[in-house]
Amino acid sequence: MAKKIIKKKGVTHLSQIQLFGSEEKIGAETVIVYLRNQEGDILLAAGTTVPTTGTAGYAKGALFIKTDAAYGEKGLYENRGTADACDFNLIGV
Repeated sequence: MAKKIIKKKGVTHLSQIQLFGSEEKIGAETVIVYLRNQEGDILLAAGTTVPTTGTAGYAKGALFIKTDAAYGEKGLYENRGTADACDFNLIGV
């Protein structure tokens, strides 16, 4: 099987793992979803607004990257809730 070279934003390296994601509206927020588990729950997502507590669809332990976190501020959150009701908390406080 031939390797496919993916060209996006000037990146053409086969030695890198590249996750491009898809923009989706989950609950009240629009986020970029990068990974899902076998049940379809989100494992890794990013966006400018941390998911609202109680939103369904994020796996327990899912990670959310706040892309507009200020310089020097932390921007990685973990879902300590459940897949039925998320509760994202800042990691490393």
